[in-house]
Parts: sequence; C-alpha cells; structure tokens
Amino acid sequence: MEMAPLVLGAIAYGSLVLFLVGTLIGTLFLERAYRLALVIFVAASVGGFVFSFISGFSIGRFTAVLPLIVTAFAVTRDRSPRLQLAAQVAAIGIYVLLAWIIDEQIGFWGIQFMLPLSLGAYAVALLFPPARDPALSP
Repeated sequence: MEMAPLVLGAIAYGSLVLFLVGTLIGTLFLERAYRLALVIFVAASVGGFVFSFISGFSIGRFTAVLPLIVTAFAVTRDRSPRLQLAAQVAAIGIYVLLAWIIDEQIGFWGIQFMLPLSLGAYAVALLFPPARDPALSP
C-alpha cells in the first residue's frame, strides 16, 4: 500500500511544526510548570524525530540532532552547569556516533535508538525534578 505524497508531506511538515512550536512553548513553561514543560518537550521531540525519520533520505540525518539537543536542554534545566554541558556534549556525541560512525551496522542512521534514549532522559527528569532555590521563588 503506497501512501499519497500529499499525506506524507502533511505528516512530515506537521511534525516539524509540532517540534518548532512545542520547543518554543516548552521553553516558556519551564519557569512556571516544569513537569508540564517536559510533557510539551516530549511531544516536540517526538515530532522532531518523526520529521527526521520521514525526511531521512534528504535532510533527516542532519535534523535528527535537533531533538537530541532540545532533550538535553530540557532535562538539565535548573541543574548544574557542568551537567548541562555534559548533556549537550553527550547529545551531540550520540548523534555523531549513531548517525555517522556506526550507521551501517545499526541501519537507518540510528533513529531507532535516539528516540528511546531521548524518552528515557525525559522519564528520569520527570522522576527526579531539579531542586529549586527557595530564595528565587516568589
């Protein structure tokens, strides 16, 4: 069964819009509602991975790094700067490893591993939210 190009395009660009808008909205909610922001970031990251998967034969390999970077940003918000830096380096390292170094061994440039790693990071962040500084609370 072949999917109509128009439907596939609508899914691809709809998931890109979900990624971009979800990332913006999640960033706005981080200060006020951390858990809600993480849920929004999860939807945005999934949208980013869907777009990367669908556009895999053109730009998908290059765009797969974006949901990983957004995940690293979201799960390390209000945590140590060293942890934030380490998470960003790890996100880029995972991307380079899966999408470019061992892509032939794992097939389809590793997106099947990137998404579960991202969702796992969100689950850990939801279970262990960052400690808030009481002096900064209104």
